[in-house]
Amino acid sequence: MLCPDDPTLLTQLGAVQADRLDVVNAIANLRRAASLATDALTWRNLGIEFERQGYSADALAAAESALALRPNDTVALLLRAQSRQAVGDAEGAAADYRALTLRNEVAAKAWFGLLDIKTIRIDANELSALERCAARPSLVDGDRMLLAFALGRAYEDADRHDAAFAAFAQANALARKGSRWERATFSRHVDNVRAAFEAPHAQAAPGLGSEVIFVVGLPRSGTTLIEQVLAAHPSVEGASELPYLNMVIFNETTLRKKPFPQWVAEATPEDWSRMGGIYLKMSARWRLSKPIATDKLPENWVHAGAALTMMPGAKVIVVGRDPVETCWSCYKLLFAPGRVEFTYDLESLAAYWHDYDRLCRFWIERFPAQVRRQSYEAFLADPEGQTRELLQFCGLDFDPACLNYRETPRGIRTASAAQVRQPLRHDTARSGRYGELLAPLRAMLDAGSAQR
Repeated sequence: MLCPDDPTLLTQLGAVQADRLDVVNAIANLRRAASLATDALTWRNLGIEFERQGYSADALAAAESALALRPNDTVALLLRAQSRQAVGDAEGAAADYRALTLRNEVAAKAWFGLLDIKTIRIDANELSALERCAARPSLVDGDRMLLAFALGRAYEDADRHDAAFAAFAQANALARKGSRWERATFSRHVDNVRAAFEAPHAQAAPGLGSEVIFVVGLPRSGTTLIEQVLAAHPSVEGASELPYLNMVIFNETTLRKKPFPQWVAEATPEDWSRMGGIYLKMSARWRLSKPIATDKLPENWVHAGAALTMMPGAKVIVVGRDPVETCWSCYKLLFAPGRVEFTYDLESLAAYWHDYDRLCRFWIERFPAQVRRQSYEAFLADPEGQTRELLQFCGLDFDPACLNYRETPRGIRTASAAQVRQPLRHDTARSGRYGELLAPLRAMLDAGSAQR
């Protein structure tokens, strides 16, 4: 390297290495850049890269350094708010977001971020300010959407459920513009996946992947809570949402020039072992300090059969919550661009839930020793008993730290980041407060269940 002490070049090198999954060298170069950074812009860019790679504590430190040099830097303040939220400092994040609501260029992001903490409430004066911001005629669709999601949350907190429903409907109408997700196409894919794994097929060497626990389910079903409980165990690292399983399947599909799951029956034990080995290499960074890591990408439920065929030693935990609560909770959220586009329409949500439910029932039947259905409501009713069962299923000794999961220090970048750090609540159900407004959703979910 020609300029080994240039923090900007080290940041860029770290970003490229991370994209190529050379994460050990990537984080080493990013942290070396941090030891050399001296100006606000370098600190800010470094923080953005740390956050992109999931190192929330490092991102927060970089944002703090940038703001120490340039206190009015809007981007650095937004980065600090997001990083504080990820590491569990809800009050600090709220203070930053509140300061940002006064800055026109990021007001929509700030209001959205503030209400997205979910454990923070705004007062009547702030709600009026949010309404004025959302009423500005000059808003672009993206900002209008963010503000509509924020308003929906604020109205719900204020028990104005008619207004909340209308705001969420507006937000979702804007969010689904340009969506390419099709219910019928997805259902056919689920049918094909089940058929592929119903038939006899090869699998990888027994025991491969015993260092991996997949936590799957719909978003807002309790997957973050269950991962947090596991991550409190001294042998488990909570890796959050990893893209590697999808990447392995995509790369194999590209190699074979045949769509998944059509090639499942053709794969040999050596092929499956190779795929499992690639996944383990990709995810190795998460097992550097602990022997076991979770992978909590919710939509991995579709690929659970592939995961257990390439890594027969792995475990899969299917987290389930009341379907109406799950679907309604999803509808109230904005997800990352291009992901879970089914959540922006109630009919699509109901159809997706039924596809999820029928395939996961099949996985439990097909892999009874490797797949556990974890009820969110059962966990609320008996946290210790369910924790003991969960750990036993994963082959882990009971550890009391798992009962104090809220204290586990790690970055969490999902919608439940603040909620899982609070005492367990038993009043999380919200759909009943909307009465007949959600009757169509209930009917669609009941209809599918009756046909099963």
